[in-house]
Amino acid sequence: MNIMKISLTKPIAVGILLLWISQVTIASEFVAAKTSRIGSFTSLGGTVIPHREVNLVAKMPGDIIFIAGEEGDAFKQGEQLARQDIAAMMAKREQAKAQIDSASAGIRNAQMQLYNERKNPNSQSNAMLAGMPSMVSMFSDPMRSITGEGNSSVQRQTNLYAMEIQLETAKNAHLQALAGLRELDENISNATIIAPFDGVILRKMVEIGQPAQPGVPMFLFGDTNQLQIRAEVPARLVKGLSKGMTLKARLDQNEKTMPIDVVRIFPMADTMGHTITVKFKLPKNTQASPGMYVEVMIPELSKNSIELVTVPSTAIILRGSLPTVYVQKDGQLEMRFVRVGDTADNGWSSILSGIYSGEMVLVNPSASTMIRK
Repeated sequence: MNIMKISLTKPIAVGILLLWISQVTIASEFVAAKTSRIGSFTSLGGTVIPHREVNLVAKMPGDIIFIAGEEGDAFKQGEQLARQDIAAMMAKREQAKAQIDSASAGIRNAQMQLYNERKNPNSQSNAMLAGMPSMVSMFSDPMRSITGEGNSSVQRQTNLYAMEIQLETAKNAHLQALAGLRELDENISNATIIAPFDGVILRKMVEIGQPAQPGVPMFLFGDTNQLQIRAEVPARLVKGLSKGMTLKARLDQNEKTMPIDVVRIFPMADTMGHTITVKFKLPKNTQASPGMYVEVMIPELSKNSIELVTVPSTAIILRGSLPTVYVQKDGQLEMRFVRVGDTADNGWSSILSGIYSGEMVLVNPSASTMIRK
């Protein structure tokens, strides 16, 4: 075992070193090395995905006349992403407004006819004798009653009923025209694709001038402020996972591991691959992009685990290419060269050789700790 001893009691001429020793003593940033369980892990491939992502599709037929940006451009919720040609729909809207005006005129006419019938009974039956309705009614109504050819009271009720039906029909035509206008306005609104939330364009699948039909994909839009990992985990390994559990993952761009949390375990397995989809939360500000490959360390419950001495990862520093830790022992501060193993279940780093369980190690050695020989 390689040990460098630095006496804490022997007088030292270098004032800087004494100052550093006093700072270490006051801070008391020491912790006992302890034995922790080192389990076996299975490395599975996963993909970095946004916290939220949606496929935005065309809802109406029409040529694309406007696109706001390209892949990677950010937009706020409600901002326009694309717009289709709505000239034909605007023409139909003018036609719908004319139909509404005609239906309104029909309502006014039916109301006037009903009012006239109530004030001037049987006016419709005697319309052919215009100009003499009262005189005709005075002679015709008694004559029809005497001869049994008609009943003026029934005729009046029939006329009133017909006028009310005419008014109701006109109102229904007006409602139908209003509904047609609302439908057109909704279609015109659907011709504009807007951002459903704050995010970025992940993929653009249309160009200006391209005709689009309902259901044609236009954009893949996602929220990249919070990234996740999606992995297909064999069913036998999912048994060892639970929501909120912290695991380790490694991006393909470097060899460093990072903590990830289980955020969702899907309830149903894939019938073809017999795997279950699991989503993991990446730490904020992780230097990653959607689509990146990542390795997830899943605990392997079927294999036996071992116990090794572990220390906080912050206690390990590099002198050149050699990992070292500082140990407090018998009034002396010792620098130990160690061999570092895997990460334990508690997040500490395992030490294969160099220190023993129970020894006090300095948790956060600063740059001043690297004392020259």
